[in-house]
Amino acid sequence: MNRLDTFIWNDGLMDPSGVRLMKPRSQGMTMVIDKGLGISAFSDLLSLSTPYIDFIKLGFGTSVLYPPPILQDKLCIARERGVILYPGGTFFEVAYQKNEIHTYLDSLRNLGFDYVEISDGTISLTNEERCQFIFEAKNRGFQVITECGKKAQGSILNIDELEETLYSDVECGAAYVIVEGRETGKNAGIYDKEGDLDEGFLEEIKTRISSDLLQRLIWEAPLKKQQVCLIESFGRNVNIGNIPGIDVFSLECLRRGLRSDTFPI
Repeated sequence: MNRLDTFIWNDGLMDPSGVRLMKPRSQGMTMVIDKGLGISAFSDLLSLSTPYIDFIKLGFGTSVLYPPPILQDKLCIARERGVILYPGGTFFEVAYQKNEIHTYLDSLRNLGFDYVEISDGTISLTNEERCQFIFEAKNRGFQVITECGKKAQGSILNIDELEETLYSDVECGAAYVIVEGRETGKNAGIYDKEGDLDEGFLEEIKTRISSDLLQRLIWEAPLKKQQVCLIESFGRNVNIGNIPGIDVFSLECLRRGLRSDTFPI
């Protein structure tokens, strides 16, 4: 069999929806969660899925567990592929709790990170503190992603809190704001115990938040039914995060209408 290096599928088959944005893009982002992939698995993931991944989050505080050379190898692989790798917000929260924010940011800069996540899913930050840390990270040359919502079981995010946090964080310089959903997608953030999302909540969000700011939200949605709901509510180029590496293709098929759940009309 001859190699088909120059073979290209017809556009209508590649993207039946006809609206999926290609990279580089500022919306329709997919953020993958990496809970401890080795270099080979990480490289394999990106060799196959680079067109469909925008961010990879090193989940929780896992960044500190890697030997620094391995961490730098991951950064290099991601950068070469045009994917942004960054440490999870829980690591920031540990640094805050230990009064080590400056050391933390300096260490990330020395390792070669360009993005940092600032969150208070476990700790509590005032609005003034959030803005202060966003400013500090920006002054050190980082792009900032923040997160809104608590990780405790049963902690449901309300619209007022999301709206206020989004406007404030973006005004302070955040590039994106993550909507908490945890890696399980159940009983936290915007999801109930079964992982279901209140569609009325999404409709109210659309009436209260401007379209340009909605594009700054990244919705954590590890479960297929959540991804379908968000795509139906906000369109195929909604920003979705906390996607396991093995589900990148599945999500991209949902976005394009290559699965029955979002089959194009």
